[in-house]
Amino acid sequence: MESLSCGTVVCVVCLEKPKYRCPACRVPYCSVTCFRKHKDDDDCVADFLNSDEEEDRVSLQSLKNLGESATLRSLLLNPHLRQLMISLDQGDNKAKLMRAYMQEPLFVEFADCCLRIVEPSQNEDS
Repeated sequence: MESLSCGTVVCVVCLEKPKYRCPACRVPYCSVTCFRKHKDDDDCVADFLNSDEEEDRVSLQSLKNLGESATLRSLLLNPHLRQLMISLDQGDNKAKLMRAYMQEPLFVEFADCCLRIVEPSQNEDS
């Protein structure tokens, strides 16, 4: 897949180098296992998007902005951050892991970068 040869594109599930794109949403993935996990996650996302808790939702434009951020992509190339993200995703006690990871400067930089993209006006005021 020629368009995925760029070093900044990563699998949406495991953050490895992708070989394929989802036929439905075009996100990159690297294997059948990751594709199946992505499809399972999409069901969860669909349930979330149909929920009534709008104040906690990130707009589709903000999600697109996250995906297009060169700074965020650069951060996600860091193997240590990638391992933290995988551990967080696979962990049983996500709240405890988040508290621990928020002590890691690299993870804080990642979180801050995401927040600057998702909530730019709130971050400019502070």
